[in-house]
Amino acid sequence: MLKNFLRLFRLRLLFAASVLIVMVMGWPNPPLWLQWTALLLVVVTAINTLRHKRLFLSLVLILGFTNLALLGIALVVELPTELTNGIALFVFYLAMVASLFHRVTHERPVTGELIYGLLAFYLLLALAFAMAYQMVNSLVVDAFWSNHGALQLDDFVYYSLVTLTTVGYGDIHALAPAARLLAGAEAVAGVMFIAIAVARSLMLMSDRDTEV
Repeated sequence: MLKNFLRLFRLRLLFAASVLIVMVMGWPNPPLWLQWTALLLVVVTAINTLRHKRLFLSLVLILGFTNLALLGIALVVELPTELTNGIALFVFYLAMVASLFHRVTHERPVTGELIYGLLAFYLLLALAFAMAYQMVNSLVVDAFWSNHGALQLDDFVYYSLVTLTTVGYGDIHALAPAARLLAGAEAVAGVMFIAIAVARSLMLMSDRDTEV
């Protein structure tokens, strides 16, 4: 019964894990054990979601457990932020985004479960950009301006979400060319997501009408 539940609701579980990790990473200075737990849940639900896609599954497994190991090592040894919350996590989220994008744009018939995959894709895309912003900020002096001091990962998660939704409150600004390019790319990705979500939702309604 558990096996059937994991198979039927794999994208729903991935979405729930994605919501949790966005909440954890978007909170100022979350405890390391909570970061580890949230990331582990994303890795486990990703394995359940991608178990038939060998290339993506292998990549996610390697990157996911590498990041878990880095977070574990950080309990004992102080590691650079670029390692624990930087390039490794960025590549991991990017791999997840690529695999989810392939699935939600190609899978037929469109089901209600696939919509949860779209939502998970959206949140993981925001996290991938947040990691990219943090890397740019650590490599380029004055890459971003903020009206509330030095920026941390939780600030970049917030900035990524408001950029992806094209809200742009204006309390954080991208100044460096690389930062501005990333922000522009994310805004475009946010608009494209809406188009994809609408198209897949229309297919879902069409498939349901055909079944009736």
